[in-house]
Amino acid sequence: MFKGEDKIDYNINSAKLLEIKELKGFNNEPGVLEYQIKVDFDFKKLITADDGVWPRFVILKKESEKSGWRIDGVGTGP
Repeated sequence: MFKGEDKIDYNINSAKLLEIKELKGFNNEPGVLEYQIKVDFDFKKLITADDGVWPRFVILKKESEKSGWRIDGVGTGP
């Protein structure tokens, strides 16, 4: 389907999760959780960020009782 640089993660050698913290107080709708994470990235090429530890924010959404939680979004700020 995707080849080489068409893949969304083509530029990542590795990403190690270092910390995860649930964020509260954002008045998220029921079935939505938001987390702040710290990730140690190692990129193939330095394009928009340097190698090292970077924060990211992950939103999880419960789609249904049977499917469980899914990643709804990942970003650099809440």
